Amino acid sequence: MIRLEDSPKRDLWQVISLFVLVVILLVGIYTSEKALGMGDISQIVVQEILLFIIFFGLNYFWTKQPVKLGLTVSFRKLIPISLPIIVLVLWILFIMLGKHSAHTMILATVSGLGAGIFEEYLFRGIILAKLLKVFSGSSKAKTVAYAVIVSSLLFGCTHATNFAAQSIPETLLQILNAAFMGAILAALYLRSGSIIVPMLFHGLWDFNTFVVTGSTVLKSGSTSIAPMIGSWVVFLLIALYYFRRSKIQEIDLKHFE
Repeated sequence: MIRLEDSPKRDLWQVISLFVLVVILLVGIYTSEKALGMGDISQIVVQEILLFIIFFGLNYFWTKQPVKLGLTVSFRKLIPISLPIIVLVLWILFIMLGKHSAHTMILATVSGLGAGIFEEYLFRGIILAKLLKVFSGSSKAKTVAYAVIVSSLLFGCTHATNFAAQSIPETLLQILNAAFMGAILAALYLRSGSIIVPMLFHGLWDFNTFVVTGSTVLKSGSTSIAPMIGSWVVFLLIALYYFRRSKIQEIDLKHFE
């Protein structure tokens, strides 16, 4: 007999609860920090540390979802899986040849670290893994597909909280960007078996974005949609390639239980 706490229904309610809670906390923390007149760097540091502590505690005492650090593939197989990270590192080394202020570099670093660690811990480490259990009654391919799609959409929708700092059109673009990015982040976690891999990609991506744009939000009228659509297509193609039929069969779903 399946106990209630081990059922997919319970896992689904936990996912919904975590999503609603993170949205509420993001809005609440941002509003509080603005009211206190905190600077950009301190806002990011305090927000990410608070959120990580809260959700680490919730996971430890309530959801109890193991977030995996160990790899399920050999170093030889990890190299092709990590190609997006390698490309990002090379690109960052290239843009670092330009002149950037110390303030920009500090903000880019804390932004990358904060988003890379907390968001991956929550959305891939906990929510994606929980959704694999929710959809476990389907075939392996469908289980992976449904879990990746839903977790990516939730990840994208969380960025709707940025409406407080930017226009609605820019926020919608950021939601879509995060959703497509969620697919490749999920692929990196499931294919490698280690949360460190998507954390690296996410952190490097946000670091690069901040250095290039100088902000964690999109400014009205300053965003060209063509490059963003291009990145969405790239994210989707990479995710589809990583999740091709032969590679889905190599994913050890029990590793994420």
